[in-house]
Amino acid sequence: GVFFTGDDLVQPGEPLPPGAIYNSNRYALRALLEGLGCEVRDLGTVPDNLPATREALRRAAADNDLIVTSGGVSVGEEDHVKAAVQAEGALDLWKIAIKPGKPLAFGKVSPRDTAFIGLPGNPVSTFVTFLMLVRPFLLACQGARVTAPRALMLRADFDWPKPDRRREFLRVRINSEGGLDLFPNQSSGVLTSCAWADGLVDNPPAQAVARGELVRFIPFSELLY
Repeated sequence: GVFFTGDDLVQPGEPLPPGAIYNSNRYALRALLEGLGCEVRDLGTVPDNLPATREALRRAAADNDLIVTSGGVSVGEEDHVKAAVQAEGALDLWKIAIKPGKPLAFGKVSPRDTAFIGLPGNPVSTFVTFLMLVRPFLLACQGARVTAPRALMLRADFDWPKPDRRREFLRVRINSEGGLDLFPNQSSGVLTSCAWADGLVDNPPAQAVARGELVRFIPFSELLY
């Protein structure tokens, strides 16, 4: 069961008022889940208030094996998912040291202890956290013995001089010389970087990258199929 939080969400094709954003996560998450063989029940968009979020969790927990949400797990005044999960069940994990994707939640919702994963709202954060965390969880639930993607050591044809203190996943593409080009804008709101890329560089915390060095590359072919 999936739902998406935010008063600012608008469906693609509808007029975009000032301050609103298109709900691209709705389509990306559904496709990713269906690609892993899941039966997806789309519970729609939930307003930014605590009672509505709690009601959506109760509805989703009634007849689903897993609840996946997008948005509302950060620390803003209108982020109610954390409090809603704590009220309707238990929160076992909140925040993880990766970039993009720090505000990620994991827990369960009563009365059936339905597993819950709350993903960030920024589209690249949602995409990366799904591939690196939700995908292996689902594969394990399905009985897979191997859940980690295979990685390649390829040459970086870019510089990354100011790494984050968190583990980073950089959107890159293999060039004609067999090296990796970096998408110029690595912001978590730029979904174009994911459409452009061939995969992710899994960069350890606080590790700069100099042009010509070998980096750990995870192709999307290992993550999307």
